[in-house]
Amino acid sequence: MTKTQRKAASSAADAFDRHYAAIWGEARWQNSLRPALEQPTRYACLLNRYAPLDATKEKISSPNTEEVPLKLPQPSGSDAALNLPLNLVVRQTKSAEDGSPAPSSEPFPAPVSAPGQLCSHWNLDAASALVAQLLDVKHGDNVLDLCAAPGGKSISLAQNIWVQHHADDSEARAKVSEQRPLQIGTLHSNEVDAPRQRRLADNLRSYLPKALFDAQRISTLRIDGTYPKAHYELVVKTPNGTVGYDKVLIDAPCSSERHIIHAHANARLGGGEAPEMVNWRPGSSKRLAETQVKLLMTGLRAAKVEATIMYATCSIEPTENDGVIEKMLSQVEKERKKGMLKWTVRVGFGAGHGDVALETELEKSWAERTKYGWIVLPDHPGGGRWGPLFFAVLTKTSTA
Repeated sequence: MTKTQRKAASSAADAFDRHYAAIWGEARWQNSLRPALEQPTRYACLLNRYAPLDATKEKISSPNTEEVPLKLPQPSGSDAALNLPLNLVVRQTKSAEDGSPAPSSEPFPAPVSAPGQLCSHWNLDAASALVAQLLDVKHGDNVLDLCAAPGGKSISLAQNIWVQHHADDSEARAKVSEQRPLQIGTLHSNEVDAPRQRRLADNLRSYLPKALFDAQRISTLRIDGTYPKAHYELVVKTPNGTVGYDKVLIDAPCSSERHIIHAHANARLGGGEAPEMVNWRPGSSKRLAETQVKLLMTGLRAAKVEATIMYATCSIEPTENDGVIEKMLSQVEKERKKGMLKWTVRVGFGAGHGDVALETELEKSWAERTKYGWIVLPDHPGGGRWGPLFFAVLTKTSTA
């Protein structure tokens, strides 16, 4: 690398820091948030309910740590009656100072599938599992994951759709299996990029029962969600016609600043510069936001009235988060006034009315509020070190 190139790289890194310090405050950015983002990503372990849970717990155990179930917050009125077993696990170790449990940085083993068996677990940031939980997928729901690769969130969402197919006997499985007619449910996982879509399909088949693919209850799609009429291709087809989705997740492509920070640090260790940082520009978020708004509008159009829609990114850039929600609300209102839409959007839990108990728990242990949603950041006082992940909960409501 020439002196000129090195100077340009250093200038980009300085501009990056100035930009995010202006957003989050100089003191927080330098002393808390940036150092937390520099740390290795902490992973939780999602246990696959379609494989035997006890065998999985044995497989992931370590003599150096304690594996502890992580109970995620859930919306009031959620389908708690099913009482499904907890299937998210974190690692804790003993703190040398006071003996109290502390988050462990020891990774979980990589999932490996055995012939004829489904994969037992998926390692992910617990903030991703939180978003899937807060979408409140119920047994028998029709669910769309619009930007699904590599598949972790789809696998999380699938855990509640087909309780009758869970590997372990449980009160929940017995209760659901007795229902007549048996609720079926659908999961459509979409990815426009061909290689990523193939990887997504392989991952889903490694984790979810073959019978559900054979019955076309699970499909991996390859549709460009930014196309204005993409929702026509996404809808659920039934013998009685097409229907919209009960739940939609849009985990949109974004700036992924934590990845940029990690790439920059790793390149510097080797005496080089990361292209992710060198090519970073403050204006990149505006272009991304245009794509994100299109994806969100497609997700809303594909949802049925009264459906819940979750918009999420792993960005810390407000333009890609609250900014996208604001632009979507403006577009929906314009189209509604022109008579193009017979629905509108409410923002927030409880179809826009709020959920005090849930929001109190989120603020205490997980996330901080933004104008329209929430953001999980690794310097949150709760100490989980999860994120970053922004999310906003939306409800599509009729105006007819």
